[in-house]
Amino acid sequence: MENNTNIQSFPSWGIAILVIVFILALIVACWGFISGFNLKRKESSTSSAIVWNELFINKKAVKFNENFEVNEGIFALTFAKVEKSDFFLPIYIFNSDDFIKDSKEIISQIIEGEFEIVNNYMKENKKNLKDLFFVQLEEKTSDLKKEEWIKKTGSKNRGFNI
Repeated sequence: MENNTNIQSFPSWGIAILVIVFILALIVACWGFISGFNLKRKESSTSSAIVWNELFINKKAVKFNENFEVNEGIFALTFAKVEKSDFFLPIYIFNSDDFIKDSKEIISQIIEGEFEIVNNYMKENKKNLKDLFFVQLEEKTSDLKKEEWIKKTGSKNRGFNI
């Protein structure tokens, strides 16, 4: 009996092309994988700006130890570096006839652990007073406007105005 197996080997230039295509595909796959992480990191670093720009567009904001030019109105206490995808948005809306006095009172309550919901949020999210800031929403106090801001920001359901 005669053995009729005629196996031809793949040409060496064909193997070289396959190796090059495989290496290129591996490089593109790794680049795509790494780019996905970079996009996620970029979104999380700017997400707080997106949330606050949507909610507090054109509003003045100061750090916890600073004051506004106008000392009365409707203000929001909130935090920097917040994830917009979080269900809970750390916003507390309040009226004030004397912002300097009221803000110092709120800060002292936080320091002494008496503002429980804010203290729990800070502890769970590893926040400190440096991450806290105030936003001036309106220059005049008004319960109606305050309720509008609470509704607009969702701070009754998703924030500190429980």
